[in-house]
Amino acid sequence: MVKEKILEAALEVYLENSNATVHDVAEKAGISKSTVFYYFGNKKGLEKELLLYAIKKYSPWECETLEDAIKEKIRIVQEDRRVPKMFFYLIDGLYQSDPQFIEDLIEKGIEKVSKLLEKENICSKQIALLLMAMLDGVAMYSIYGFLKLKDFEKIAKFLVELVKRYGETCEEINEKA
Repeated sequence: MVKEKILEAALEVYLENSNATVHDVAEKAGISKSTVFYYFGNKKGLEKELLLYAIKKYSPWECETLEDAIKEKIRIVQEDRRVPKMFFYLIDGLYQSDPQFIEDLIEKGIEKVSKLLEKENICSKQIALLLMAMLDGVAMYSIYGFLKLKDFEKIAKFLVELVKRYGETCEEINEKA
């Protein structure tokens, strides 16, 4: 319960300021810094747990269909453009100190997107990674005002159609094997 309270406070603080301090998080949670350190060890430990917490809270890849996942991604960006920005900050910072942690998270994401693609009869981890990267890139451009969200939706749907049209089907992959 205390740990979740800290993570919720950290989420609010990091959405406001990606350069947040442990002091900022503790103050928002109404606890001491030593309590934050007790639960997370250090700032990087807090940021790792925050990233995992945010993924559970904001991940579009838990949807049943690829179309629903795209809609969820758009909804998340539409509701709060700070969310993808926070993800980019946390991922970049954590990659500097623990690249394996981030690589493992990305691999889990690829697996989830691959499962959604398999429902569309597309069997390719490279296509899953490409789709994730393109959607994240489109989200980034919308954050900084280069794209309106309705344009984001059009581009996302276009990307999915490209994937469906040009991705290798599961049957093609099985035939090659």
